[in-house]
Amino acid sequence: MDRKKLFNPEGDDTLNARKIIKGNSTNLFNLNNVRYQWANQLYRTMMANFWIPEKVDLTQDKNDYENLTVPEREAYDGILSFLIFLDSIQTNNIPNISDHVTAPEVNLLLAIQTFQEAIHSQSYQYIIESILPKQSRDLIYDKWRDDKVLFERNSFIAKIYQDFIDEQSDENFAKVIIANYLLESLYFYNGFNFFYLLASRNKMVGTSDIIRLINRDELSHVVLFRSEWAEKTIKTDGFCP
Repeated sequence: MDRKKLFNPEGDDTLNARKIIKGNSTNLFNLNNVRYQWANQLYRTMMANFWIPEKVDLTQDKNDYENLTVPEREAYDGILSFLIFLDSIQTNNIPNISDHVTAPEVNLLLAIQTFQEAIHSQSYQYIIESILPKQSRDLIYDKWRDDKVLFERNSFIAKIYQDFIDEQSDENFAKVIIANYLLESLYFYNGFNFFYLLASRNKMVGTSDIIRLINRDELSHVVLFRSEWAEKTIKTDGFCP
């Protein structure tokens, strides 16, 4: 499966010729003519989600963190490390997917997603800097390396991503799309639930507020990679791994 050409004077961006993948795009963002209307609608949703993590006050969370039980603090640190890894790998991998997408309206969504994943990573930095003691901040970023469960969970998704980078075949592309969907839905949402549980007991409410904002973004990413996207890619564009 070849990457699309960056400079393609012979490309055809007409609606009849446009495909999500394996099209012959010029790479011009011709957004006056959109074939995939669902992408046009999702663009407006994603753009309306803009937010800044520093607007959330984490002062009380710093006090709450010091009063968490040892298991609660370990879970807080571990899940935070888990989410940091996931958003980091997403920020790096979405452009690899976009390199093979030949519909400008879908490329636009992937560009927004990449930006949002980067904001999420910066949000975790803000949480760490505001709440955790200095001596444990760096440990959070490497915790996934040393914790067996975290390493196994992260490796499952990361290996699928790396396999596609190493061999950009139709089959590996299909696996990346599915893995992306799993990461955005099951992986992220499993991590988010712990912070919601703490907030339900009036603990770490500020952290939960940031997670809700991240959650809102991730919901749009789930929509982007849901079955409708795959169905249109496979049935409309003739992609059959």
